[in-house]
Amino acid sequence: MAIYILMLSTTIGFEYLSVDPIAQRVGMGYAQVGDGCSVSYNPAGLAYTVGSYYSASYLHYIADTHFGYVGYEKDQFGMGIKYFNGGSLKKTDEFGQEYGSFGVHFLDLNIGKGFFYQDFALGITVKGVYANIDTLYAAGAGVDLGALYLLSEYEIQLGLAVKNIGVGIRPFIEARELFPYEVDFGAMMYSDEGWVGMDLVFHSLMNLGLRIGGAYSIFENFELRGSYNTLLSSLRTGNNGLDFLTGLSLGFGLKLNTISVDYSYSPYFDLGECHRLSVSIGG
Repeated sequence: MAIYILMLSTTIGFEYLSVDPIAQRVGMGYAQVGDGCSVSYNPAGLAYTVGSYYSASYLHYIADTHFGYVGYEKDQFGMGIKYFNGGSLKKTDEFGQEYGSFGVHFLDLNIGKGFFYQDFALGITVKGVYANIDTLYAAGAGVDLGALYLLSEYEIQLGLAVKNIGVGIRPFIEARELFPYEVDFGAMMYSDEGWVGMDLVFHSLMNLGLRIGGAYSIFENFELRGSYNTLLSSLRTGNNGLDFLTGLSLGFGLKLNTISVDYSYSPYFDLGECHRLSVSIGG
């Protein structure tokens, strides 16, 4: 009860935690496993990690800002670091006069472990967060929790992830902020040609939404992917006849032996566009 009251009375902050810089899953897929990205999505997927995965991702985000991610997973253990660089912003006084510039930076460190309990895979990630705006900084700590169940007979995977359960420990000024917590339920169905899937999402900043998508193998080791995220409809400005497509992500994956190269593109029209590029080794 005390935790529920705290969530109602505390401001949501650390919004950068909700941005996904990884290209492989085109912004969805909390029931997926085996691609070296589980520590970032659903830590229960770490239970199925065999061998070692090394990955690096870059996201060119709206307003010419940048995200980066590096990850490592091996034998049910994983860690990942996400970084945000907001570029250089102008300082102005109360009269609008410029007097220099400042930066905005964000760092998110995740360490996770997956394991099996009866027929389920479970996982937990602990995270530490650091944010810096000019001369101010904040720090926080939290966890992600996950569960997975595989219906191998039907090539179906079901996943549940509760992400960003955390709070600021050291506030920017006075008020401590909660992390932007979310609950994701995912389902995937696989075939020889690819996969289709959906995520049902409750997000503390955007309420209830749906992500749907899939992938199709054009030829061996090359896959086209796409998804649509209804939560991103809030980014529509109404000034462009095509901005109903906001929330769409399109991409591809190419695998050569143990090296995978993945790319995805997301248009936000008046707000800009996003390009994600990921390179991973393993599998």
